[in-house]
Amino acid sequence: MRKQRTIQAPIAVSGVSLHGGAMVGAKLEPMDEDSGVVFDVDGVMIPAHVSHVVDTQLATTLGMDGARVRTVEHLLSTLLGMGIDNLCVKVQGDELPVLDGCASEWMTQIQSVGVVEQSQKLRQLHVVKPIEVGHGKRWARLEPGDGMAMDVTIEFDHPCVGRQQLSVDVNPRVFESELAWARTFGFERLVPAMQRMGLVRGGTLGNALVFGDAGPLNEGGLRAPDEPVRHKALDALGDMALLGHPFVGRLVAERPGHGIVFELVQATLNQSDAYEIQ
Repeated sequence: MRKQRTIQAPIAVSGVSLHGGAMVGAKLEPMDEDSGVVFDVDGVMIPAHVSHVVDTQLATTLGMDGARVRTVEHLLSTLLGMGIDNLCVKVQGDELPVLDGCASEWMTQIQSVGVVEQSQKLRQLHVVKPIEVGHGKRWARLEPGDGMAMDVTIEFDHPCVGRQQLSVDVNPRVFESELAWARTFGFERLVPAMQRMGLVRGGTLGNALVFGDAGPLNEGGLRAPDEPVRHKALDALGDMALLGHPFVGRLVAERPGHGIVFELVQATLNQSDAYEIQ
């Protein structure tokens, strides 16, 4: 069993927000043992926990006492994937910067200052009983297993995406090589309607993978043929961080989105015989 970890020094980042399109910032600061991950929004301390989720439309939004922070999933995925347990994120704005549209820049920033081991042992959530939620063809299940495993399948009606499946056992090395670089993606034909809804106003070809009818619009195209499912796994890992502890088990998800993973996390914590904290 490893010890808890935090970062060795503060990190400041800034950039455009994916959905709001405004310039925002975040300062990552070390925290003591057993603090967990907390977002400081104008002095309101919002724990990264499913009980504080207020919206899951194309991003995960946390809120408390009138304060909100949107698009937390890429950072939370980075922290869980890299094994960082205690951190304060001071937010300037109401959304985290999208940076490169994946987890690579978050990871690089953290690697630049380093990670420090703390004195307390890590507590993990061990899945002991399968839990499943679903809506038709879209479902997610958390089941017992060894380590932190994910089996994610997506299906989109586009010739460059179609049906894709990915199975990974997540650890810091695998997170960096298999997930961190996979960009958030969307379809050009849907952008105008999404922008009218107040979404993706900060999206560009520099921070998102965009598919036109004939293929990716981005210079260089796909980073891997299955980049979309890798990004969906990245998002799902970030939402699984809202359990409040690293999980030991296997997430199996068919066509996942933020909403279905949120429901799964909520259902798991609501069923006390489904897990043990060890």
